Amino acid sequence: MIKEIKKACQISDNVFSNLINNFDFKTEKDVEKFLKSQFKKYKVKQAFPIIVASGKRSNKIHCKSTKNKLKGFTVIDFGVVYHRFRSDMTRTIYIGKPTKKEIQGYNKLLKIQEKLISLIKLGNYYCDLDIKARLLLGKDKIYFNHALGHGVGEKIHQLPRVSPASSDKIKLNDVITIEPGIYKKDYGIRIEDMVLVKNKPVILTKANKKLICI
Repeated sequence: MIKEIKKACQISDNVFSNLINNFDFKTEKDVEKFLKSQFKKYKVKQAFPIIVASGKRSNKIHCKSTKNKLKGFTVIDFGVVYHRFRSDMTRTIYIGKPTKKEIQGYNKLLKIQEKLISLIKLGNYYCDLDIKARLLLGKDKIYFNHALGHGVGEKIHQLPRVSPASSDKIKLNDVITIEPGIYKKDYGIRIEDMVLVKNKPVILTKANKKLICI
C-alpha cells in the first residue's frame, strides 16, 4: 500500500511541475484540461474531481472549474489513482503580482502547515493537532472552516479522521493529509501535503510550496 501511495504522490509532483513549466493558461478550465492530459500521459486516473479556483472563487473549498479567467490566488487541488491507491495535493499559486500583505498571508499559512507536520507524534490525538492549527492561525482561525486533514488510501477520504471531533490516535504508517486553509471574502489559500506517519513524519508530496507567481 505505502509503495503505491508513494508512487501516486510522485506522479502528482511530476504533473504539478509540468503544469508550472508549461504555464500558458488563461482560465480554470485550461488548467483542468492540462492536468487531465497529464493523467493520460502517466496512465493514471484522477482520484477525485479536480479543483481549480481562481480570484474570488478561490475562497470556495469545493467547486468545479469554470471558464473564469485566472487572476490572483489560484487554488489547484488534485490527485491520481495508482494501482487502486490515491494521492491528494493542493498548491496555491498567484497569477499576477501579489501585494506585500498577500505574500505575508501565504507565508504565514505555509509556516503553520510545516509546523503542524512537525508536530505529528505517535500516540498523540489527531483532534489536538487540529486544535493546534486553529491556535496557530490566531485571528485567522475564523476563516478556516474545514477539518485539518483526513486519511488517504484506496479511498480519498478514510480513517483516521484529522478533525476537532476525531478520537483517533496517531499510529505508525498512517497516511494522512495536512491541509490548513484560509478563505476570506476576496480570496482563499490552501496548502495540502500527504504525510506518512513514522517516528519522524515523512512528506510524500514534494512539489514546490513556495509562492509561485506567474
